[in-house]
Amino acid sequence: MGHKALHLLLWLLPVLTLTTQELVLEVSPRVSAECGKRVTLNCRVSSSQNGLSVIKMQWYQDGTPLCSENKGNLTIHQKQSLSNFHCEYEYGQLSLVFHEVQPMDIREKFMCKLRSNQGADQKYSMVELQECCGNVTGSLEREGNRHICIFKHVHPDGDVHWFHGSHSYSSGPHVDTSKQVEKGGWLTIHSSLRLKGSDRAFNCSLVSTDSGRYIASYSFQNPKVMGSRSGTNGVESKGPMRTFLFVSILLGVSLK
Repeated sequence: MGHKALHLLLWLLPVLTLTTQELVLEVSPRVSAECGKRVTLNCRVSSSQNGLSVIKMQWYQDGTPLCSENKGNLTIHQKQSLSNFHCEYEYGQLSLVFHEVQPMDIREKFMCKLRSNQGADQKYSMVELQECCGNVTGSLEREGNRHICIFKHVHPDGDVHWFHGSHSYSSGPHVDTSKQVEKGGWLTIHSSLRLKGSDRAFNCSLVSTDSGRYIASYSFQNPKVMGSRSGTNGVESKGPMRTFLFVSILLGVSLK
């Protein structure tokens, strides 16, 4: 009896292996996305066998279903922690679409799960959000000799480097920096430099803590050289050519 069972198993093994290989579930393991842009995760099933019938396809995140296709019925399960998304289905492909991807959307991996008449499978996909800073503004408090930079819509974390002529400051008694997590998981970074002005211009630059690259910069107009109007706001992002070239070289090197 044991000999017959072993013989049957050896006969079935090639058949089972072939069936597993013929059913293919395809996703992109890693998807790169631009900040605030639309991103689509595609999950596609194919088979070299005829008669493939999809019973159910689903996108999950952290064990929670996001959308399901079940025998022609597409259901979207809105998840409160995710931003606006929807799903699309064409035969054999279920797509998860984020209208404007945000940091909070990608903290966990996404899983596509399939059940068909030829077997079941599941694959994972991860979204990598590119470094970005949506907006940077600068202002000047003349009475306290305090230059202020605000970086908004920042991802990932970053450090602020201040430049005054050829001198740089990132910490110490002259620099005050604070960070706050905003809606969607974005960072807002406030930084100020308290330093007596001179004929040298000021610049604040944001460097990514992940890559060490400069991703945003703001140059202050030099009032002695440019003759700017008095006031606490509206300082233009211009400066003497010397500082501009110095910071441009640093940014150029970091982008290589």
